[in-house]
Amino acid sequence: MSTVALIEFEQPASSLIRGAAQRTAVAQAMATRPGEWVLLGQWNNPGALRQMAYCLRNGLPGRQMFGPRFEAESMTMLGEHRLYARYVGGRS
Repeated sequence: MSTVALIEFEQPASSLIRGAAQRTAVAQAMATRPGEWVLLGQWNNPGALRQMAYCLRNGLPGRQMFGPRFEAESMTMLGEHRLYARYVGGRS
C-alpha cells in the first residue's frame, strides 16, 4: 500500500482585492495569520498579474495597505494565472 501526499482541492480563483476597502480588509486579515499564503485571485493576463504582484510587494499607489511586510507571487497552474500573497512582517 502506498501513501498519498496531502493534497488540497480548490475552487477557481476570484479576486479578493477589487476595491480599496476590500484590499485593506484582506491585508488586515493576512496580518493576523503571518506566514500563511492566501490565494488573492485570478487574472487573464500573466503580465498584468506580475505587475499586480509587484505593486503589492512595494505598496504602490492604490496598494498602500500592502508593502514590504508582504510577499506576493504570481503562478500559472493549468492555464489559470493566480496571485498568492502572505504577511511576513511579524504579528500585528
